[in-house]
Amino acid sequence: MNVRTAGVLLSAALFSCSPPVPDIPPAAPTVTRTEALRTSRAYTNLAWRGTRHNVRHGTDPDGIRIDTPDASVSGAHAGAWWKPGARSAGMPYKWGGFDTPRQFVSRLNRDPENGGRPAAAGDMGTPEKQAAGDDAVSRFAAGVDCSGFVSRCWRLSRPWSTRELPSLCTPLDWEELRTGDILIVPGRHVLMFIEWHGDGRDVFLGSEAGPLPVWKCAEHFFSRAILERGGYRPMRYKGMREQETDSGTAKP
Repeated sequence: MNVRTAGVLLSAALFSCSPPVPDIPPAAPTVTRTEALRTSRAYTNLAWRGTRHNVRHGTDPDGIRIDTPDASVSGAHAGAWWKPGARSAGMPYKWGGFDTPRQFVSRLNRDPENGGRPAAAGDMGTPEKQAAGDDAVSRFAAGVDCSGFVSRCWRLSRPWSTRELPSLCTPLDWEELRTGDILIVPGRHVLMFIEWHGDGRDVFLGSEAGPLPVWKCAEHFFSRAILERGGYRPMRYKGMREQETDSGTAKP
């Protein structure tokens, strides 16, 4: 056996041992709390491995600036995190992104938008991008942003912006929050509620697509008091259907 053949066999063996890329439900007019949580965790638990070919810092062929949240820029951009060649968990944040987990992993290797070359793994939000809005979305970067993440969790057919999402929702009191509901500041950020932590209603587990503490999809514990001071409002998707989860996290 020559060295090249051995290398191919080793790569195939490593690939076969890699965890499968999770699928998520297609678009639908309603979603259950179980489905919303499972989709959220398909993003936050996504295992992937980027390379130097997925790093971008500069303008794309359309003239749009891309800055991937790789660790090489961690000094300049707080929250930049992934390293080429290292195993990563959680889909990276991408301004204007709406990729499914399978789309993301596929685009890292061969991106049709990029002539078959690898896509950039994420694109951090900046004040310049916020000012430019949709005009700052690069088609050469893969990932998902905060509203795209919630839109996927709710099985929406397109990414609804943080300004649009409230039109799909009814307002809630904080005590009414259940798995799959959201906390939102229109025009700024949105995150998904999972469950209260402890006996009170002061801290909860939630999920989001960046920005901080890292530019990626992840679960964190959030302070109700801090979010209230930041203007976050609890809301429920009108298409949310009640259903018990296997673990009992979401309850009717």
